[in-house]
Amino acid sequence: MNTTQEQALREYLQEAIIPLIEGVLVKKIGQAMTFAAGELTQPEKEWQGLTDEEFKWIVFKNHNPHTQSAKRIRNTIKEIEAKLKEKNT
Repeated sequence: MNTTQEQALREYLQEAIIPLIEGVLVKKIGQAMTFAAGELTQPEKEWQGLTDEEFKWIVFKNHNPHTQSAKRIRNTIKEIEAKLKEKNT
């Protein structure tokens, strides 16, 4: 490639290709910013607690007079946490 061809190629890149690349980048950045703004402005999900029936079922299920009291309490708490996580994620 001679100097004239090299210069012509550089000019072509500056005049045609680079603006196309910049246009695509600007568009993609704009899309990303719009998406991020939408995610940030979404209202917080309302907290979902356990219903009385869900709470009673968990406690009833873990109530076993033959199981140690601390273990029953721990199991009940873990199940309550799991149920709340399920309802709120």
